[in-house]
Amino acid sequence: MSYKTILVSLNEVPRIAAVAKSAGVLARALGAHVAGLYVVPAVQVYPSVGFEAAPQVFEGNRTYFKDSAASVRSAFEAAMNGEGVPFSYQEIEAQTPLIADDTIAQGRSADVIVVSTTNPDAATGVERDFVEQVILGAGRPVIVLPFTGDITLSLDEVIVGWDGGREAARAAFDALPLLKAAKKVRIIRADPQKDPALKGTVPGADLAESLARHGVKAQTEGFPTDGTDAGQALLRCASDAGAGLIVMGAYGHSRLTEFIFGGATRAVLTKLNRPVLMSH
Repeated sequence: MSYKTILVSLNEVPRIAAVAKSAGVLARALGAHVAGLYVVPAVQVYPSVGFEAAPQVFEGNRTYFKDSAASVRSAFEAAMNGEGVPFSYQEIEAQTPLIADDTIAQGRSADVIVVSTTNPDAATGVERDFVEQVILGAGRPVIVLPFTGDITLSLDEVIVGWDGGREAARAAFDALPLLKAAKKVRIIRADPQKDPALKGTVPGADLAESLARHGVKAQTEGFPTDGTDAGQALLRCASDAGAGLIVMGAYGHSRLTEFIFGGATRAVLTKLNRPVLMSH
């Protein structure tokens, strides 16, 4: 198993340099192709209210992405040429105002998707819940980058969050190509002493044994939450180690138009300070 197609979403325009760099690092390490995707959303149409005779049309987002298209493509292609990796670029005229819809559709035929979180304090034209939609809808592992800072993905050290659950298992094995390429892998279980079933065992040893058969040498350890939730503890552990990537399951579901995520998943997405691979 390996990643051969990396889809990178280019709509978070202020973060083009970071997402392109991370996609290039992955492609170079794994011998993969990078597929750049840029979605130009349709205009937003709001139904008429009260005595208004016609619906209101907002073209701001569409205009912004149309105007930014040439510079985005140029920056992406320059980054890929700089990394020396094979790549392609696709610009899609969306049928809806939602960028996530086409990203999900295109991402389902890729091995992994690279996206950036959206800055909650800036109007970037991307849906506020874009990352959540992609994680829950694509059915592929998603590498999420912070919306600020110059930290790009590195495989020098990878932290794997492990609790023995379905989502954690999916993430660990979805990330297998990265774990095999990593210089160092650490399997972290938050507060193992609080689980009576783990008494007398080495936290994460079962996963480490399975990964070893794939050639992955992983260290296992418990990590105290110190009164925080598991997500914040995982971020703290990764920060202390200077890890270049976190791997974890995404616990959540959608309910009508609302995305409900577990505490650890929400904490990591909200306070993300380095790349994280999430699977659902």
